Amino acid sequence: MKILIVFTGGTIGSTLGITDASSAEKKQINLDRDKPYRLIELYRSRYDKSFDADTIEPVTLLSENSTGRSISAIAGAVREHIDKGYDGIIVTHGTDTLQYTAAALAYSLGSGCIPVCLVSSDYPVEDSRANGLINLKAAIDFIRNSVGHGVWVMYRNQGDNVTKVHRATRLLVHQTCSSAVKSLYDMNFGTIDDQGLFRANPAYAETPDEIEPFGEIALPQICRSVMRITPYPGMIYPDVPGDVRYIIHESYHSGTICTSSQVYRSFFDQMYARRIRVYLTGVMPGDSYESTGAFPDMHITPVTDLSPIALYMKLWIAESAGLDASSLIHSSLGGDTIPLPGLTKFE
Repeated sequence: MKILIVFTGGTIGSTLGITDASSAEKKQINLDRDKPYRLIELYRSRYDKSFDADTIEPVTLLSENSTGRSISAIAGAVREHIDKGYDGIIVTHGTDTLQYTAAALAYSLGSGCIPVCLVSSDYPVEDSRANGLINLKAAIDFIRNSVGHGVWVMYRNQGDNVTKVHRATRLLVHQTCSSAVKSLYDMNFGTIDDQGLFRANPAYAETPDEIEPFGEIALPQICRSVMRITPYPGMIYPDVPGDVRYIIHESYHSGTICTSSQVYRSFFDQMYARRIRVYLTGVMPGDSYESTGAFPDMHITPVTDLSPIALYMKLWIAESAGLDASSLIHSSLGGDTIPLPGLTKFE
């Protein structure tokens, strides 16, 4: 088995060091350019040596510093090696923005390529609490056993005894102060245990790619065409710059936002007048609250079948490529749309 490992930095490529000589208790996580290669040595000493690994390092950064350009560089490096005879590719990445790079890779490559697995670590790998080596082992086992094609994320949450395998386009944002990785509707692909045994999730479903992968991705440093809004009581809606074409409006857990305020409703009227499409995420299919009946009059388009991150990356990538993004969002790519019973696709 031959694997390409793409190092990009992050906690999995960092070391915990002392930053104040006067106090050994003051420590900071720093990037370590030698760490990626020690990661392979540590894995082989703990688990096995039965694979060949080539390595590349297109970027080195803490993932909170991720931009459109760094995401594009990672995607370009993976695409360059996708057909060079590897059984699979592993991308080591910081946990903070793991979901964004994962979605970009899936949209670049689609569902039919060799397995591309993203792994990260919640602590530097020498820390006894760290899951980095466990996640790396799951990725290697996944590739070795030829479980699936396309782009995936392997991650064991603290307290779990198995590593979950997630479709790269289905991940949710992290909860505050938590490194846990979750899929939309908890619909992960399956799990891998410590013996490398994969167990499929019987509830998992996906639609084959309905559009061609985007291929080369050339994102600008900053996304100017898509704005994201989070609701909270007493909020003030922001001024929307002239470059914005789409707004992704998140909802409360019940798929609702405030619809009773005329001040708030005037914001949506203004967006409609400016031909800015507003997508509301977090809306589940099935029964809904009375307040959701106002969505059509407010020119709000609920999105039930995509994670907010997938929607954001799909719009950003399509816009950057000069495509009509709104016509593509519900066409499955990289396993992003979730075919649930009773799921309604809104155009």
